Amino acid sequence: MKLRFNRYALLSTIVLGLFLCLSTSSKACILKQKYIALPAGIVEGRLDNGLRYVILPNEFPRHNIEVRMIMNVGSLQEEDDQRGGAHFLEHSAFIGTKHFPQRSLIDYFEHQGMKFGRDINAFTGFDRTIYCLSLPNYPDNTTLLDSTFLALRDWLCDIDFNAERVKKERGVIVEELRAYQQDDDFYALKMGENRYAERIPLGTENDINSIDSERLKSFYHRWYKPSHATVVVVGDVKAPEVIALLNKAMGTIPVAQHDAAFKPYPMTYKKGDAWMQLADSIKQENKLELIIPHPTIIERTLQDAVDKQRMHMLVQCLSSRLTTDDVKCNVSNAWYLADKDHFVFAFHGAASAALADQVAATSNECHRLLKYGVGRDELHQLIQTRLEHLQPNTSQRFSDALCDDLTDYVLSGDRAISDSNDLEWVRNQVQTTTTQHLQTLLEEVLQCKKQHCLYAYTHATDSTGSPLLTAASVNKVWKKGWKTTLKPYVFHPKETEEEVHITLPDCLRKEPVYTDKFIKARHHWTNLGVDEITLTNGIRLIVRPTMDGDSTVYISALGRGGTADLPAKMQQKYHDAVSYVDMGGLEKTCNDTLLAAMTQKELSMTVGQDAYWYQLLASAPTGKTSALFNLVYEKMCHPGINRDDFAESIASEIESVGKESVLERLMSHDVDRLMSNTIDSLVGNVSAGDGQVMTKAALQALNIDTLTTYYKQLFSNPNGLTIILTGDFNPQQVIPRAVATFAQMKAPAAALPLMGSPFIPNQQKIVRAFEGGNDHQTVLKYVFAGSYDPSLQASLSMKLIRDVLQDRVLKVLREGANIVYSPYVDLYYDGVPQQKYNFIITLSVKDENRQQCEQLLKDILDELKEKPISEAELYKMKRSFLVTKDKVLTDKAPTEWKKALMTLVKNGESLSDFNDYPSVLHSITPKMLQEMINEMLNWNHRIVVYKSQKQ
Repeated sequence: MKLRFNRYALLSTIVLGLFLCLSTSSKACILKQKYIALPAGIVEGRLDNGLRYVILPNEFPRHNIEVRMIMNVGSLQEEDDQRGGAHFLEHSAFIGTKHFPQRSLIDYFEHQGMKFGRDINAFTGFDRTIYCLSLPNYPDNTTLLDSTFLALRDWLCDIDFNAERVKKERGVIVEELRAYQQDDDFYALKMGENRYAERIPLGTENDINSIDSERLKSFYHRWYKPSHATVVVVGDVKAPEVIALLNKAMGTIPVAQHDAAFKPYPMTYKKGDAWMQLADSIKQENKLELIIPHPTIIERTLQDAVDKQRMHMLVQCLSSRLTTDDVKCNVSNAWYLADKDHFVFAFHGAASAALADQVAATSNECHRLLKYGVGRDELHQLIQTRLEHLQPNTSQRFSDALCDDLTDYVLSGDRAISDSNDLEWVRNQVQTTTTQHLQTLLEEVLQCKKQHCLYAYTHATDSTGSPLLTAASVNKVWKKGWKTTLKPYVFHPKETEEEVHITLPDCLRKEPVYTDKFIKARHHWTNLGVDEITLTNGIRLIVRPTMDGDSTVYISALGRGGTADLPAKMQQKYHDAVSYVDMGGLEKTCNDTLLAAMTQKELSMTVGQDAYWYQLLASAPTGKTSALFNLVYEKMCHPGINRDDFAESIASEIESVGKESVLERLMSHDVDRLMSNTIDSLVGNVSAGDGQVMTKAALQALNIDTLTTYYKQLFSNPNGLTIILTGDFNPQQVIPRAVATFAQMKAPAAALPLMGSPFIPNQQKIVRAFEGGNDHQTVLKYVFAGSYDPSLQASLSMKLIRDVLQDRVLKVLREGANIVYSPYVDLYYDGVPQQKYNFIITLSVKDENRQQCEQLLKDILDELKEKPISEAELYKMKRSFLVTKDKVLTDKAPTEWKKALMTLVKNGESLSDFNDYPSVLHSITPKMLQEMINEMLNWNHRIVVYKSQKQ
């Protein structure tokens, strides 16, 4: 009886064990097929007519709602006589609809404070057309979302294809096509010969000129259906309310009676090798990219995410091994287009023979990995490196970034991991990766190589000593490398030393004692949430705490004193002084100790100098503020000297005197850079000594002690120094520490004189021409430069003038004359010390339209000078400024606050005015702008810099 019981017990144990194994296996299989969870709170569904919606409540930024209408329709759906039509249709959406005739749609949204091109935009691709609206979100405007959905409805079913307006829009699109530059010289090779290569979204000039309103209507009525559209809404919204508004505005669109079926268009390549080569006369480099198109991994399920991580591990494995063997080959894998990734071996070398050797070595490595696999220690290191990248993201994300993720989800089903449980499962699976997983992935890639392989070859024009490569010769050396005797790979693990706690140097552990006597004045600017504290030694401390969640303190110290403040004859004497002194670290501790401590304690710091200002930027965890402030104080007042590094740097510079670097060679052939340099020289952006060339004698004369004395005269002087603190910290704790530390700074016996003076503007017309650009197109830059009296009101007034000009060139040159695509107006200004501004109007036109363009631009300026803009137009632009400020300067934006406050200081604007920003903005009148336009935009003093192949 007892024996029988034991048998049954044993049998039960075996059965139970098998059951548990099967259950565990089944659970793993189920999880592998489990979809990656969408962000928490997301709501998605369809209206009765088939329109899909995806809604995600998100409070950051709180004054913003992002809306997208995603059409899964693009250039791939075009018939032969409709090429370029999908993109043309996108343009048509902004030139008139049922409820928003002509330009009123743009006018309506701009009246809400949005900007065309930034907050109102659209994009057409091969498989998509996306309409984007970034809406301001305020409690007093409850109808904006309702009106937005009405605009989406019009785009989906009520675009007005006015024949004359469509005809005029051709000119705009042709100029867009002319302005488009494909930066990839091997684009045609990588695209292959398929539907994608035949349906470039912009189309050709012939395609655009042949399209009429009837063809657009045909494409529109066939493909723009509710079932082909998805509305995405992300922001501070309530999903039920959004769905109700969607139903009201778009739910009444009829269901499509004959829904056009989508034909899948995979990215295909001709079987075999495709070869393309170019000569390089500038860089004089030899490069070869061996590109293997293969199926991409779309991250829908958890297993997809694991597979993608393992592909990263394969790339990492090959890269590490080739680096160990001193093979100059960069390995990468990335999505290219549609359903294809490109797995790339990129070789570079002095000659073609060297490239051939690297190809053979890479082939041999691939064969070795397939035969011998990956050892235990190497695999462990690969896994650990991957796990370091798979960390939870705890920061709150912006709504526009979430929209980008949801766009991928809508179009391809790709899902970003946001759930901590999903992430943990993927991490666990990555840890189970075996050598067989990596071998299988590599074998699949190499099988694809046998089907089709792309070769992008760049050879130096002065290459000597070896013949040029060909597809046949590369294939030959690949086979040769494959057949070369294999040797097992010897893995050398990274040396991992146990982290030793590093004690901060004494100079960084000081705790200066705070006293109220250090403070001369203090003011809290309520509307900004900023404290302004003036110390008795002259330092101005500006403090703006934020709540970004990363517990980091950022410090920016800036003061007057730059290279242009020096007399021209002294600029060589103090050449690159700040950089040379920076090498020395701190006077009171050695560099190695300092760098080790900064790394371990997560302290960072950099110093710099431009023409008129010096600055120091640093950051640290909130718990290390004392060390951070001491570090900054010591760097400014007691920098070290590294004589050996200084001597080595000087020797290196002397060696390079008279030799043209690759960068210099590239810049000398870059027409856009030459145009920018020319403008800089004419608007005061180049100081007197900038053109001086450092000779060997001048470099040998440099003295590190002299440079250090100059550095101290700049950085250690508290008079005129402003220190800005932003980040996630408690001001009651941080401010006293900052005050106590920087109150120690004393003015040097002899301060440096500041030579900067207001800019003297040009008083005549100047024209500079460059040869370059696209065929039959001229790129014009009209520059209006001058001086102004710095203040926030002046800065805002100039920005308003910029926006008025932008509006006019769009309406007159783009929408009226249809001779430019994307005219753009830039404004640059520097308040202290130069008090200068320059407006740059950039226009791209056909060569034959150059004179017409210039006359229309003059007419625009003449009208603005003669007649002030309307109060309504000015209100619209002011509203945009307020919306942008609220959107950018939030309680969770330390970097934006730092940038804004530094800009305010450098431009001589006051915190008092910034605190009253709305009042200062509203004090600007149409009459004031008219007077400034007459003063600042003198047609007879214009600077014209242009490039054209027709001079």
